[in-house]
Amino acid sequence: MFDNEPKFPQEPEAADTPPVAETTLPPEEPPAEVMQEMVFVDVPEASEPESVEVVEEQPAEPQAKEVPSEPLAPKPKKQKRREKRPRRKRRRLSPKAAAIIIVTLTIVFIMGISAIAQLFTLYEFRFSTSPGAGGFHMERIPRPRAEPTPPPDILDNHNWPAPPVYYEPFDDDIWDSPPVPRAPLGDGTTMTISPLPTDTTPLSFQEIFQRCNPSVVVIEVQFFLGGGSGTGIVMTENGYIITAAHVVEGARQIAVYLEDGTRHDASLVGEDMDTDIAVLKINATDLTPAEFGDSDLLQVGQEVAVIGNPLGQAHSMSNGIISALNRDVTHDGITMRLIQTNAAINEGNSGGPLINLYGQVVGITNMKMVSYSGGVEGLGFAIPTATIRPVVDSLIQYGRMVGRPGLGIVVETIAQADTAQTGRPPGVYVQEVLPGTDAAAVGLREGDRIVTANGATVHNVFDLRAEIARFTAGDRIELVIERDGVEQTLQIRLMDSALLDF
Repeated sequence: MFDNEPKFPQEPEAADTPPVAETTLPPEEPPAEVMQEMVFVDVPEASEPESVEVVEEQPAEPQAKEVPSEPLAPKPKKQKRREKRPRRKRRRLSPKAAAIIIVTLTIVFIMGISAIAQLFTLYEFRFSTSPGAGGFHMERIPRPRAEPTPPPDILDNHNWPAPPVYYEPFDDDIWDSPPVPRAPLGDGTTMTISPLPTDTTPLSFQEIFQRCNPSVVVIEVQFFLGGGSGTGIVMTENGYIITAAHVVEGARQIAVYLEDGTRHDASLVGEDMDTDIAVLKINATDLTPAEFGDSDLLQVGQEVAVIGNPLGQAHSMSNGIISALNRDVTHDGITMRLIQTNAAINEGNSGGPLINLYGQVVGITNMKMVSYSGGVEGLGFAIPTATIRPVVDSLIQYGRMVGRPGLGIVVETIAQADTAQTGRPPGVYVQEVLPGTDAAAVGLREGDRIVTANGATVHNVFDLRAEIARFTAGDRIELVIERDGVEQTLQIRLMDSALLDF
């Protein structure tokens, strides 16, 4: 008996199967609770047909009618060849990543080849073997360097020398070389400010260039690695040169080129980073000094000219107007009050003159606004002569800016727009009080707000500086401060800012 055989009679599938005897059931219909099942038995191949046995099951409880199931599908034959698994898809570099890798490797390769070529340019290598010593020896011999050849005439038939060659092999003498020499101090030289001429008509730009260009010098400096360039102004006939302090800061060697191309080694008189002013000295006589004018007489809209060494282009001139006065500009944590101009100022112009239409130097160019995205033009700045004169006089006399009074504190200004973020009212707040100062002795603390100085209301740091500038070192100034909502009055003795260690 097969479980998958249907429980109802079926006709034979093949014609050659021997006939099977039919059995007729009794005519009487069995009770409802009795079920009959016909079971067919496979008939063996024989000559005589056999009868089919009928089996009657015992009565059972009625069950739900079963639905005949379909015959099972034949089991597929096992494939002889095993199917291969799909290969794992390999990740491929994107074109951008591949390009970056190629460019990086190319740069590294070029740098390596350049370094090797430079090494063989500077040194001659000799190889030898010593059988007695049992080793291989290499000797490195520096090659002699050729002197730079002067370039052709580039301005007014002057044979300008090429910029000094500052590159040297990394020998001990470079690292151990002393800083730029210091000039003698205290010869009584001072800077003179001339009044504005009243009986002279304004000059043309051609006349301004012819008059002022002999007083403009090119400054080349050497550092530990590499060098730089800037511009300077002849202040006296005996060789005092004014320039920007950031041009010569940290220099190991300073060279000054006059209008005719003559080169002079310069010594440092002094520098003041707070105002970005430095004074140099060269051993020369009969120089053409510049005439300095009063920057306090400038007005917005007046025409001015700039002469300098932008990007190595010696004695280049540009013109513009005074765009703004008393512009507060902060650089490297130092805030300066400068003249704003739209005259073209670029790298190398620093330390050069800002000239009015009467040929007077009214400022020294020292910076310009730049943007990483580009598109910023016409935003140049210059130090006014009103700021330059006292600093230059102090540097020539003492080598540093002395007598500048200071409180010995660090302050910050909170503007009205910042009150919501800081939670403090606008004003000038003390950030730090230097130990050993009179401000620390009288009890000035961090977080105090300075309300007034010498009776004048203090809105920003420039108001405080303006009041301090009215005094000299050693004088006392009255400050009204606010601490925890309570105002206090303090008398503080001013100190020489040059002696304060910030």
